[in-house]
Amino acid sequence: VQLLKDERRERQHITVGMMFREQLDKLVEELNKTTPRYVRCIKPNANKRPAEFDSVDVLRQLRCAGMLESIRIRRAGYAVRRPFKEFFTRFRILAPRLVAAGPDPDFRELCRMLAADVEQRLRQSGVMLEERPWQIGQSKIFMKEELERQFERMIVEGAKHHVLTLQRRWRGYWKRQEYCRIRDAATVVQATVRACAAVSRVFELRKRLESAIVVQASMRAFQVKARFVTRRSAV
Repeated sequence: VQLLKDERRERQHITVGMMFREQLDKLVEELNKTTPRYVRCIKPNANKRPAEFDSVDVLRQLRCAGMLESIRIRRAGYAVRRPFKEFFTRFRILAPRLVAAGPDPDFRELCRMLAADVEQRLRQSGVMLEERPWQIGQSKIFMKEELERQFERMIVEGAKHHVLTLQRRWRGYWKRQEYCRIRDAATVVQATVRACAAVSRVFELRKRLESAIVVQASMRAFQVKARFVTRRSAV
């Protein structure tokens, strides 16, 4: 009986505010266990129709949400931030002379040299860049978006150049192998033809020799027979 009375007293002391607070604490606890991501949705039109895009309304929503201002601020600053090792691994193809040697290479210095080298080449080629388009931090390199686009463009061009070089080398190797096969086959054919011609020449010379021997034998026999006939007549 005493236990029932205690439970009734506890239930009487629980208010709606306490229940709401308890539910809110549970919700916050569940949120802290996860990694929530918030997606900002933009309505393409006010009529709720598919395949319809109202550019004026979309621009108004972006302006009211502060997206245009955020984009302007982001573009004005160093929007691209990459760790040193990731940056060097990604863009090292642009400076083949830079090598991460040793068990613990200085990626900060390598990134600085890489960015300076690429920036100098871009300015020499006539690309208009902002003043100080990149900066070196303690653990990351900061770049303007325009500079990153130039880096990505150079990577595509460099990869294309390497692919064309590989294709050219492979085609050259394949053509050389094909030429060697054709040359060897031609050599075999030539040797066979020359051997056949030599055999035919030998047979022809042998026939001539045999014919000459037969003629010589006939001439000698005729001469001997003529001398014999002359001597017999004289006797």
